Amino acid sequence: MLYVHRSKTIKPDYHLLKYVKWLNRILGKEEEEIPSPVSFDEIDTWLEIVSKSLFRGLDTNANPLYDEIRAIREQLKQNIHELQDAEPNEEVPDSISKIGLVSRKKMVKDLYSMTEKIVIPTQTDYKTVLSFYSATTSNLEFPFGKSQRNIYCVRSLFPDEIEGVISDLTRLRDLLNQLITPIKGKESLIAHLEEVPVIVQDIKELKSGIEKEKENVGDQEEECSALERRIGTEEEKLKKIKEEVEWMQFKEFETELSSLQEDLNALESNVRRSFSPLNKALNLLKKQDETGRHSLNPEERRAVSSILAIPIRALDEDVNEYLLAIRNIIEGDPSVLKDRKRETTLKWIDHLLNADLSSIKGKRERLQARIAEIQDQLSNMKILKDKEEIEQSVVSAKGQLTQLQEGITRSKRHIVSLEEALREKEQLLVEALEGIAGKKKIDVKFEF
Repeated sequence: MLYVHRSKTIKPDYHLLKYVKWLNRILGKEEEEIPSPVSFDEIDTWLEIVSKSLFRGLDTNANPLYDEIRAIREQLKQNIHELQDAEPNEEVPDSISKIGLVSRKKMVKDLYSMTEKIVIPTQTDYKTVLSFYSATTSNLEFPFGKSQRNIYCVRSLFPDEIEGVISDLTRLRDLLNQLITPIKGKESLIAHLEEVPVIVQDIKELKSGIEKEKENVGDQEEECSALERRIGTEEEKLKKIKEEVEWMQFKEFETELSSLQEDLNALESNVRRSFSPLNKALNLLKKQDETGRHSLNPEERRAVSSILAIPIRALDEDVNEYLLAIRNIIEGDPSVLKDRKRETTLKWIDHLLNADLSSIKGKRERLQARIAEIQDQLSNMKILKDKEEIEQSVVSAKGQLTQLQEGITRSKRHIVSLEEALREKEQLLVEALEGIAGKKKIDVKFEF
């Protein structure tokens, strides 16, 4: 007959498991669960919990060692005192004795100073232990001077006392090494523990910077809205101004002024064209006068220069007198112009003398007078001043609006940059925390 063996299900003995956990706690073997997730605002508490877990037993190790270090320090002070009061070995030569006594005095001073610097802390956390260890070991540089001859002389004079001091210093160094034994091998963890508060502060500053920049953007956007409302109000005022009767009058004056300016420009252009056929002959007369070939009297020189420079202004003077003076010059001296040119010029002067230039002058004066009158009326119109003030207000507001919009754009770019830096810092923080937790995934809740 075939027998099938059935395995018996063994139920766990919870009482025994409870005892094992209690035993592990007593022996310091139970590992506490590293919290995850963790809120950003509770990182300090998280670090405290984790550091206690990582350096479990540090306090039980440190407290008795603090007591021993304290006792050694007091014993060292007693041995230094004995060295200070000890009588020198009389068998040592005077030359060595002399150096040894001087060296002892300095050595005792340095040793007392060293013991005063050994300030034993009351805290047993890893930061305090490391700080105490670093400060004390740096002070434990053997204070026997740099000269081996001086040490030899002191040792020769006071061999027993020196051995007591050296024994105390050696024991003190051993105790310090025992003090940091639980910390050794955890340098990378300590580096992460020291790194985290710096990253946390960086994150807080970046977050604060983002909030301030966003607040600044909000303020600027409010100012933009206010400016846009102001521009809209001013443009509405402009629209209403253009519906008023006075504005219609202004536009009529403006239209008339434009027409008068065109007429005046056309008249002056016609005058310039009318006198332009004389330019070559007049320039030749001017050149002959300057070279001395043909001398002009002051009135003749003035007539030539006036018509050549700005013919229209010649109308304001006695232009006919100028033309007659020039005609007399050309007729009186056949050598001034060649026959053909001379005949053409004289004919054109006669044409101008018969052209009733005085009527042209009168028309120009009337145009100028009316233009001045309209300009005066326009300058005294209040509606125009109001319009200019409103337009200036709109220009100013639009300029401010442009500057604010550019500032908003810069601020938003800065926010993007800060947010990118914040994400990088948050990732660094997570990596540092996971480095502390032994690569265990740590979920950080960044809820500010």
